[in-house]
Amino acid sequence: MSETPHEDPVLFDLPLAPVTPGESEAAPARRPRRPASERVESLSLFEGEGDEPPAAAAGPEVAPERALPRSERPRPVPLPPPAEGPEDAPLAPRLRAAAGDLVVLAAVATLAGAGARALGAPLAVEQMPALGVFLLAWSFLYFVIALAFWGQTPGMAWAGLVARTGSAEPLSFGQTARRWAATWLTWALAGLPGLLALTGRSLADRLSGSRTFELEASSSR
Repeated sequence: MSETPHEDPVLFDLPLAPVTPGESEAAPARRPRRPASERVESLSLFEGEGDEPPAAAAGPEVAPERALPRSERPRPVPLPPPAEGPEDAPLAPRLRAAAGDLVVLAAVATLAGAGARALGAPLAVEQMPALGVFLLAWSFLYFVIALAFWGQTPGMAWAGLVARTGSAEPLSFGQTARRWAATWLTWALAGLPGLLALTGRSLADRLSGSRTFELEASSSR
């Protein structure tokens, strides 16, 4: 009698569940669910995440000043008033400065006439317009260069005056040119526009958008 080798049944050969006639043999078996006590809790990705209790609903944020009583709230400190700049120069030193500049121009005209005579060309009525054009050109350089670089002409330096934009900025070349034109206009009208200086600003100040101060007053501020 020959013995046939005994073969152990393979796991997949055994039926997992009895098949009833109403069920399909190809239907997969359902996996039993674990009880809640044996479920593995999910771990947080970062350390400390999930340890804190959920934050409560944020209510309206209250400002710390409003949380204090009205008597203990800090009161706003009033700002100090802005510092006032130096005052405009009065009329007397302005007249002294204008007289000093006129003396310089008169000296230049005298030297020009003396030079013409020395060259054998005495001045006559016909040469007066040419002399006037020379004085205008020379006075333009006299005023523009002196005011643009130093803020004062020799006459203003003698009277202790200085011209500035606002209270500290130097003048531009355009402002100095307008001051030169206003100065000649004042002299041509016998100095009457210079009376505007009684209101604080002269005609030259108004046309050039500048101001004239005394040196002692501007340096003390």
